[in-house]
Amino acid sequence: MTIKFLFFPFTHITQNQLDTLLTFFPSFHHLPVSLDFKQNQVLQNLFEQGKITPFFSSAKELEPVEQKLEQYLAWASIHKGNQVNLKSILRDTPYFTSDTHVAAIKSQIKGTQEDIVSAESAESVLQRDLLFLKMAQLFDEQNERIDLELKNLDKTRKKMVSVLRGLEEPLRKDQSDKTGDNQDFGTVMTRERISAWSGCMAQKGGIKPDGDMPLFVTTSEAVFDYLESNCKDIVNTLDIDQIKVHENCCENKSKWQHQFCDYLMGVIQGNGNRENNLPKIKDGCSFLGQIKFSYFSGNGINNLFNMSDRQIPVCLIKLK
Repeated sequence: MTIKFLFFPFTHITQNQLDTLLTFFPSFHHLPVSLDFKQNQVLQNLFEQGKITPFFSSAKELEPVEQKLEQYLAWASIHKGNQVNLKSILRDTPYFTSDTHVAAIKSQIKGTQEDIVSAESAESVLQRDLLFLKMAQLFDEQNERIDLELKNLDKTRKKMVSVLRGLEEPLRKDQSDKTGDNQDFGTVMTRERISAWSGCMAQKGGIKPDGDMPLFVTTSEAVFDYLESNCKDIVNTLDIDQIKVHENCCENKSKWQHQFCDYLMGVIQGNGNRENNLPKIKDGCSFLGQIKFSYFSGNGINNLFNMSDRQIPVCLIKLK
């Protein structure tokens, strides 16, 4: 038996998330809202190396999603969310229909059409989930870009201050600001992200109610905290605040990763003393990570993951 590692609930992978995933695991599964990785050479290379197994969407699935996204962004760009302007558009533009005008798009993104969803076809539900994930992906991409620009600006500022102060007087740690810190995008619409992601994965075969249970892997503490806060039945299996991990360029990393995967398999099967069996690192690598592993169950969580009457294994991994 092998474990399938499903990275969730994000469709955009930031560089930090990618580094974290490939530090702990030799490969993982990923849901991008795209046809392929041709616009991201890094992911394309990893795909060709077998390190990422993607669940791509078809052109038929993505075309209406892209159209709705363009409509919404065009409206948002012009009207900045002004409800008066929106009502004016609806009054003056009779060719908008109940399912294509921007109000419907807003409702789909906000998830306020729950009474309509029950009557929708599986294809319509997939379209709704893909639209939300596409919006979330755009949000994450833009915020990562802003983070990187702020980080570069911060580096430039520190260099300038260092020159002005003199190299013999470097900035103290408490004098530097925090603009380079990484955001946790999982804090934004956490439940909606998980729901849309799991809905898409269920339709694409990544989640099978009667199949082998995958291991859901996240790099977001907010996502893990949300599950802990909203789950009645939790089995806390593993909680290691500091685990030594190999640097990505280390030649010993691959062997350790396979040992770590075997270790996780033992945790899932409930074998032995968990922390004592943790694979050790004895070389010069100095990276530290964190890992938490819990089983979540209960109607609310099971419905959220589209998996009924089963314990949901979720693993949080982070680099310190």
